[in-house]
Amino acid sequence: MSGIFDDVARLAHQHLDAETAEAWLRIVRPSVALVPAEPDDAVVARLGGRPRLPDGTPWPRWDPVGPLSYVGELDLAALAATGYDPGVPLPAVGRFAFFVLDKSDDYDFADGSEPDSYRVLHLTADGTVRPTPPGASTYAEQTLTARQVVTAPDIFDPALPVALAVDADADYRAWLDHPVQAPAFSDALERLRGSLPRHQVGGWAIAVQGPVEVEAARAEARRRSLEPEAGAANENDPWVLLFQVDSYDGAQWGDVGSLYWLARTEDLARGDLSNTRFVMQCC
Repeated sequence: MSGIFDDVARLAHQHLDAETAEAWLRIVRPSVALVPAEPDDAVVARLGGRPRLPDGTPWPRWDPVGPLSYVGELDLAALAATGYDPGVPLPAVGRFAFFVLDKSDDYDFADGSEPDSYRVLHLTADGTVRPTPPGASTYAEQTLTARQVVTAPDIFDPALPVALAVDADADYRAWLDHPVQAPAFSDALERLRGSLPRHQVGGWAIAVQGPVEVEAARAEARRRSLEPEAGAANENDPWVLLFQVDSYDGAQWGDVGSLYWLARTEDLARGDLSNTRFVMQCC
């Protein structure tokens, strides 16, 4: 990752003072951007179309609401073969398949507070193409290849001023004028990252309306407050982005929004997908 990190470090030192640049670089995370594949590119992810489900694997559904819609899949072996660092621990075998409730006729969409309204499956067998059941939506098919990128926290994420030793609560106006939020710096990072759409594996999520990681953590805290037997939320094990799907030609999430699946690092390290979280944000 040295090449892309060197480019990011150069931009940071170009736009920030040395102390701020080093503090900001300590909080950035590697990520894998997923971009449309050319004919000779290695395909690491597919969006839309129909999933390949192994025999005996039922199509995910939320009873009694209906079947979930297939959004896409991440080829874990193909991703591992690139050598790129997603910044989160992932298995190197099989595929992750992502589903959400999307009953467009009823304007009913997956809700992060309803775990049955979204699903992540770890599929280790090839399977066969499964027809989309009635009631589920189908999206335009697109193949994606990988590119190494570096990501930073959303400017509204409380982790950012903490990392920079800034008391944003004491003087929020001064925090808004901080050099790390200057348009010239953010524009330079945007150019380095590349154009839309912004599909991504790992790293800091690219939020539409506020830090996604914080939204997932707050949802978990609310859930645990309603389920005392679950115990208190562990603030030292924050939620991290697993997979992000932006609106693209053939699939629009709300008003040009994005879908996010998140998990805790310790769960991903164990290969445990039973406690993933989902967020949808749009304009």
